[in-house]
Amino acid sequence: MMKKKSIGLYIFLSIITFGIYPLFFWYKWTEDVNKLCDGDDKESANYILILILNVFSLGINAPIWNYQMGERLFQKAGDYGVELKHGGMFIMFWKLIPFLGNFIGNIYKIAYINKLIAGYNAQFATEAPAEIPAETEEVEVEAAAE
Repeated sequence: MMKKKSIGLYIFLSIITFGIYPLFFWYKWTEDVNKLCDGDDKESANYILILILNVFSLGINAPIWNYQMGERLFQKAGDYGVELKHGGMFIMFWKLIPFLGNFIGNIYKIAYINKLIAGYNAQFATEAPAEIPAETEEVEVEAAAE
């Protein structure tokens, strides 16, 4: 089971840690995207690496990464029975607008992953437990008899 992300907690901790908490949050968020999108033959780079590369690419890397994250979630949503209205271009657009747009883009990214996590958890909960092999059942019966 995966844990949903709290938008309120993200905002609160971002403020009281003076922007340090988002480094950890987005690192974990990226790991969760990789887990949710397993099997799409793509692997998202570590968030800290993206920040470093963004400095050297003069800010080009972050919009591309945001587009890719939005697209991965959008394309994988159907596998979990979830519908997302927008894809990577929508996320990238918001993230390009300074201050409020960046905030709105982050809110959409958190909301989108929460929808996929809900679908993932629903699938996980409905999977039938694996059957116990016949040999194991016999050993348990013998142990109980003694």
